[in-house]
Amino acid sequence: MSYRDVREQDVLAAIARFDELGGEAFLERYGYDKARRFVLVHNGKQYDSKAIVGVAHEFLDGRALTPDEFSGGRATVGRRLGALGFVVQERGALPQLLLQPRGGARDGGPQNFKRTVEEGIRLDDHAEALGADLAELRALYRDGTARLWGNTPPAKSNNPKAKAIRGRRVGDRVLFYAERTFIAEAVILKLFHNPAAARSIWGVDQTGATFEHMMALGDVTLIRRDATDLVLRTTGQETLRSVTLVPADVEPPAGPVAPPPPPDDGPVSAEEFLTRLLTLHGREQAAKRDSVALLWTIGQVHRKPRLHPWSTFRQEVAKVLTTCGLEGADELERPFYDLRRTGFWRVVPESAAPGAADAEEPSAGFTDESHRLLVDVAFRTKAINVLRSRHLDGEDHEVLLASVGLEDYATASGEPRSGGRSRERRLRPNTGSSVARDREVVRRVKALHDHTCQFCHTRLNTGFGYYSEAAHIRGLTVHKGPDELENLLCLCANCHVQFDGFGLYVDEGDVVRRVRDRGEVGKLRRVSGHAIEDAHIAYHRDLCVIAPSND
Repeated sequence: MSYRDVREQDVLAAIARFDELGGEAFLERYGYDKARRFVLVHNGKQYDSKAIVGVAHEFLDGRALTPDEFSGGRATVGRRLGALGFVVQERGALPQLLLQPRGGARDGGPQNFKRTVEEGIRLDDHAEALGADLAELRALYRDGTARLWGNTPPAKSNNPKAKAIRGRRVGDRVLFYAERTFIAEAVILKLFHNPAAARSIWGVDQTGATFEHMMALGDVTLIRRDATDLVLRTTGQETLRSVTLVPADVEPPAGPVAPPPPPDDGPVSAEEFLTRLLTLHGREQAAKRDSVALLWTIGQVHRKPRLHPWSTFRQEVAKVLTTCGLEGADELERPFYDLRRTGFWRVVPESAAPGAADAEEPSAGFTDESHRLLVDVAFRTKAINVLRSRHLDGEDHEVLLASVGLEDYATASGEPRSGGRSRERRLRPNTGSSVARDREVVRRVKALHDHTCQFCHTRLNTGFGYYSEAAHIRGLTVHKGPDELENLLCLCANCHVQFDGFGLYVDEGDVVRRVRDRGEVGKLRRVSGHAIEDAHIAYHRDLCVIAPSND
């Protein structure tokens, strides 16, 4: 097999390894030099294209290609990556600005913008029409909700609109324009031409054309900045009449981000709250910073005051970020003010903005309705798990949660994993939330199953007999589960760690599945004399952030 045989999933696996090791360590490990001219662009990041393809071969047949086994030019590696749907561009190309009109009410601009950029569309609703583009979009949007925009075909092949559409690149910034104002900014994650998907998502305009030159967007932020000067400088017109590509050296308008208008659809529901947590779009480090800020605020739910002064928020969240070795401690104005775009966050006074001279210090926190939702332990756990799984994958969650006062939420049982308690004690005192367990009920569940795991059916044999563990389905501490046989499972150590860490769940048909990809692990084994309470199984399942189905 050669580099021409690598598949999309192999390239994505190589990209994941690059991210895991870091660029320099990745190249050193596999003996590659830094790409001199062409790079692979994925999720707004640049990767050394030849090295990625060479390592992708390891996921194809178990052996990475060495640099001297193939050439890495645009006509070879670039062509193969392009055939798989990836974008290859010249190294060092600076992000350009794409000035993008939103469109007026007559052509459905405001409604389309709200539906497909602000809120996003469910990929599964348009899976058939998206066709070959669906797989990469699912990789870009792990929650299954995509932010998309498109343009109709230009009337002439060499007008400004045609040049802008041809010249766009992954990584370019987009400024959305309406009524002489820039109303949102975003980053291009993927460019694709798909008339069928455009018709499925937006239909057609009055001429029968559809918005087939499509962009997948990330880091979507609602703003309000005067656009007159930049539009006049770059187009010679006072208003923006068509999509326009601006060179990288042109500065966008400066100034504070204005607070977005309050949501017009009333209080955020529980389902919508979780959806908006999942879709906290931003560059990787910004999303981590915002998630840590939200976790700290969730940890304050039972404390007063309900809204937190800017000085307290900045000091405490910065301390957490520093303790956990995360970036963003000097950039906390953005979450403090910009989280208003979610609809579950408020700032008082409402006119407060970065750099504004307010008579009183601004405060921020969850809206009253969102605060009431978070008081419920089950909902609070679900919200914490959404942030952990979507934006904080790979971090030391026990240390992070302990640093924001949420150590009891690191596992389903509420108890730390092995070794976790010593780390917690360095961060805050033991809360004393552990409860005494009934040794007799533990012994009984193991005896009923003869130390055989109810998930994978493994029976572990040690030098001193068989070994199994009793796992509480609904935790005894914060989740107030009963220490009874109906709330216990007999599991092997491996399945216990995954179940307690929200990595395995039991579906409605008693199939044990992985949370990440819904893959089947086994069938929950039930035996006479051990009646499991299905309500506890459902409670645990609801706490897990289960990947959307690909069916």
